[in-house]
Amino acid sequence: MNLNTLLLVTNGIACGLIALRLLTFRRGKNEHDYGTAILAFCIIAASGTVAIRHALGVYDNVDAAEALLNVALCIGVFSVKGNIKRLVNLSAIAKSEAGVDHK
Repeated sequence: MNLNTLLLVTNGIACGLIALRLLTFRRGKNEHDYGTAILAFCIIAASGTVAIRHALGVYDNVDAAEALLNVALCIGVFSVKGNIKRLVNLSAIAKSEAGVDHK
């Protein structure tokens, strides 16, 4: 097994896990946030297509940085149990742009 094959398998598994974890997230009684939902949808679509293309054998070349980035994102998604809102604190960004101090 060469390095490219190892990176392909690692990247495919990481992307598949990202998509599956985000697809199975349940928000419970929290209110719906459209911005976070759109971000989650984009991540699901991007990582899901990589996993599907890898499974079909169409995805044949991967960069080490891309694989590392997807593994890091996979670890982050699982550490917050699929809650993208906690992973990317969009409300803190909006408050900081408005000049509100959120200590």
